[in-house]
Amino acid sequence: MSGAPWWRPLGPRAPWVAAVLMCAVLMSAALFIRNTALESSALVTRGMANVIMVAGFEAFRDTEGLPDPSALNAFLASHREGGLRYVAVMDDDQVLASAGEEMLGRLLFHEGSPLVVEGARARLVSRLRRPRPAFGPLTQEEVRAMAAQGDSQEPRKHLRMVYEFEPLTALALESRSQRLLGVAVASCVGILALAFAFSRSLAQREALSEELERGRRLAALGTMSAVLAHELRNPLASLKGHAQLLAERVERDAALAPKADRVVSEAVRLEQLMNDLLGFVASGELRRVEADPNDVLRAAVESTGAARVEARYLPDRTPLPLDAGRLQQALENVLRNAVQASPEGQRVEATVERQDSSLVFTVKDHGPGIAAGEEERIFEPFITGRVRGVGLGLAITRRIVELHGGTVSARSHAGGGAEFRLTVPARGA
Repeated sequence: MSGAPWWRPLGPRAPWVAAVLMCAVLMSAALFIRNTALESSALVTRGMANVIMVAGFEAFRDTEGLPDPSALNAFLASHREGGLRYVAVMDDDQVLASAGEEMLGRLLFHEGSPLVVEGARARLVSRLRRPRPAFGPLTQEEVRAMAAQGDSQEPRKHLRMVYEFEPLTALALESRSQRLLGVAVASCVGILALAFAFSRSLAQREALSEELERGRRLAALGTMSAVLAHELRNPLASLKGHAQLLAERVERDAALAPKADRVVSEAVRLEQLMNDLLGFVASGELRRVEADPNDVLRAAVESTGAARVEARYLPDRTPLPLDAGRLQQALENVLRNAVQASPEGQRVEATVERQDSSLVFTVKDHGPGIAAGEEERIFEPFITGRVRGVGLGLAITRRIVELHGGTVSARSHAGGGAEFRLTVPARGA
């Protein structure tokens, strides 16, 4: 059993939902790896500090007095590949002997925090001498040896070894985790970009599918209307002619004249309906001529009833390539609906203006407006809210405007009533 795709209910939002979920998982994994790498880096740095401290203790445990610079240089050279960059012997405030390049300055020893990490280097401070009870006070021999090497007469009882090293393994681990985080961020940007492109494509595809479906329905409806109008034309013309002759014969008969006139009016109404059907299925070819938009609107207003319409025109004449007759028909359909929807005494407002490179015809009435959700449906064929009429006027209007390359929209305006906007590209303007 085949079903609709999982993303169908979400529509064009489906790619965004999938992209956000993917980015959330990807960034969560990258941040977890990054945090784990930082914790591991701290552990590796402490482990390396322990290794260097033990190595220093082993190297200088049997040294009499202070380690001389040559011994410090040899120790530095043997551990340079491991990241050691500086080693020194110091008391509370003075460096007694050193080798390598110092970068972190004079950081004093603090019980409980002998290791300090600053940037790409770490500084380790430890007690000097072999492990007699807790690095106890210097012996008399050590004091005399220090004095013989030029130390001050005040014996220094708190000598320390200072090491500066680069935790290479820890730095590599942090660098790789940082690169991984950057790759995750770049991947999320790429995923969101693809989601944007895919959602646009999906929206266009759905719009095209809806347009094709609407075109299919209109084509079928047009074929049916054309056949129906063709079959009705001749009988209707005969019916109308004979009804008019009958009305002329009985015009003085008080009983029969109203009935004959009713037959004629109904025949005329059917003829108008047939003309609407033929207009709806008319050829899509336009006959463009240089026409002034003001003249098109003025003719539509006069045909509808100038007393019920308040029109505003462009300030100057600007002839444009338009199918003036069909555009006038589109405006008449909208104006006629607006006049019928407006209460008696309320005038319909019609304007034509230039916006960028388009002509915009606006028609406002003061009727009940358009129900929410019906803004597009009212342009479908045979959709009408009036007792009389079959709902082809607005469908014909949209067809004519779209043939001009424009669009039609409808909404309820703030003043109450409906507002229709017919936007037509001003070719050759």
